[in-house]
Amino acid sequence: MAVVAFDGPIGAGGNEVGALAARLLNADYVDRLILAQAAKRIGSTVEVLEIKEQRRVPMRDRLAYFLQTMLERSAMSGAGGEPYFGPGLEYLPSEEYTDLAQEPLTAAQRLSDQRFIDVTSSVIKDLARAGDVVIIGRGSNVILKDLPGVLHVGLTTPLELRIRTIVEREHLSWNDAGKYVSDMEKARVIYFKKFFKVHPDDPKLYHMVLNMGTISVNIAAEIVAHAAQKVAAAVQQEKPVS
Repeated sequence: MAVVAFDGPIGAGGNEVGALAARLLNADYVDRLILAQAAKRIGSTVEVLEIKEQRRVPMRDRLAYFLQTMLERSAMSGAGGEPYFGPGLEYLPSEEYTDLAQEPLTAAQRLSDQRFIDVTSSVIKDLARAGDVVIIGRGSNVILKDLPGVLHVGLTTPLELRIRTIVEREHLSWNDAGKYVSDMEKARVIYFKKFFKVHPDDPKLYHMVLNMGTISVNIAAEIVAHAAQKVAAAVQQEKPVS
């Protein structure tokens, strides 16, 4: 049962590579489903969790209700349900940590942040233990670092290509897209340092780091799928025969 944990900066291609790798592995592709399951456990709504994570991102305002509806349907239909994979949804940015990256001002805020991380971590671990899943972001590579059989994949892409991706996806100006990419990357770094005490681009966190500026999405997905199968097979062979 293959398990892959991706991480990389916004615009690096994690959504595209992850979704294709999941299809090649016949595995579930998980991004915002994590928030849907976390919301169930906390007794909150997807919208509240989205706002907590994304409050400072202007483009989220116009998508909040749409995302909430899609996520609630996805949670009911399963990770592979069509509502989750609807047209365009896979292109929404997955590495948005702006709100959690901020320092809490009160004890209540600190407790709320920690509760959010604890619940999200629990959901990610449950998904990984079930197997046959590709998980994008949320610090999943760090959360699953001690779980055998998980392939950890980092992505990198030249800044210019990442900005161009955001320009094309979100129809922003070059300057606005550049600021968005910069802000999101700063928040991502702060998020990892704050909650996991690591830098997200540390190569030691990954089994492989793919430069999406030099290879295609198809090739990257094939590399990941092949490696994930090998890792899963190796772990399976090490298990004692019952």
